[in-house]
Amino acid sequence: MRVNKRARVRLIGVTAIILVAVGAIILGAGSGDGSYARSVSEALDDPELVGERVRVTGTVIDGSWDQGVKPMLFDIRDEGASSGPVINVVYSGSPPDTFGDGATAIVTGILSGDGSLDATDMITKCPTKYAAADGAMTVEDVLSSGANVIGTEITITGLVASDIQPAGGDSRFAIASTSAGEKIGIAFDGSLPSDIDEGDAVVITGEMRDDGFFHAIEVALSDSEK
Repeated sequence: MRVNKRARVRLIGVTAIILVAVGAIILGAGSGDGSYARSVSEALDDPELVGERVRVTGTVIDGSWDQGVKPMLFDIRDEGASSGPVINVVYSGSPPDTFGDGATAIVTGILSGDGSLDATDMITKCPTKYAAADGAMTVEDVLSSGANVIGTEITITGLVASDIQPAGGDSRFAIASTSAGEKIGIAFDGSLPSDIDEGDAVVITGEMRDDGFFHAIEVALSDSEK
């Protein structure tokens, strides 16, 4: 098939635009402008990044944060690592609702020579966990059991019956067996499944305490949500 001159010119122009765009992406990825996420180790090992705006990904270290402090302070290390280099994050924004112990945080800001990152942007990656509700207690089961379940590790199931709140407060969210049923507040400082939302069926392991909240150690979506 023959291509006329006008079509050839148009094709050359489109190809040139694509090549320029690809080149910009490649050059951006190699600069310190935060265009792609480095690991904690990569960021700390490159002295040329000090004073630059970078994007870093890492796991939030359990207990390293306090949402009541402004700006928020927390520590991250390489994903999957239990030890090793740490970046101290100073975050001036509001954390995502899924933020918590063990969450993968992707933070963007200015890297300092002391190993801290003055971050203005953050997103979290939290893998979605599923669990079977077989054998789990309902909200009514727990409430009717009263003191018999206080301080005992159990698994409960129900529907998310409130907005999801950031970690650090008394209750992260509430669950109920039905939209109009009695509710139990869930206290949890860990990372939540990234797509959890009001109305979702969840399976939660933890214990009821005298403060009236169910203190969770693990939160998963019910496998009925798959």
